[in-house]
Amino acid sequence: MRLVALVASLLVATAAQAGSPPKLDINATCRRAQPLSGGEKSAFRGCVDDERQAQKELAKLWSSFKASAQSNCLEVTRIGGAPSYVELVTCLQLDKQAQEASRENKKSLDLPGGPSSTRGTGSTAD
Repeated sequence: MRLVALVASLLVATAAQAGSPPKLDINATCRRAQPLSGGEKSAFRGCVDDERQAQKELAKLWSSFKASAQSNCLEVTRIGGAPSYVELVTCLQLDKQAQEASRENKKSLDLPGGPSSTRGTGSTAD
């Protein structure tokens, strides 16, 4: 089991450092998801279509994500053994949005009577 974890970690690091999105087995992912849909073939086809669309989007956006986010999200999406491009793109987008929100929250408001003008005084503006 330790060997599997080590190999997975190396794959994650290699994919993130390579500068290109990882290669995931879409068919295997969708076959594993098929029992959740009652075994419908149209569900499998829909899954494959969604995964291919996410793969194309990821190819365009991959370099816009931080290497740490690429590595972390790839590791998370591999949990359970059915890695998904849809899940990977979602994880990366959420990470980017969280970083943007954090930057926005750190900006101080320099408006008269705004939070920055009362900071540290213990008073509040009416």
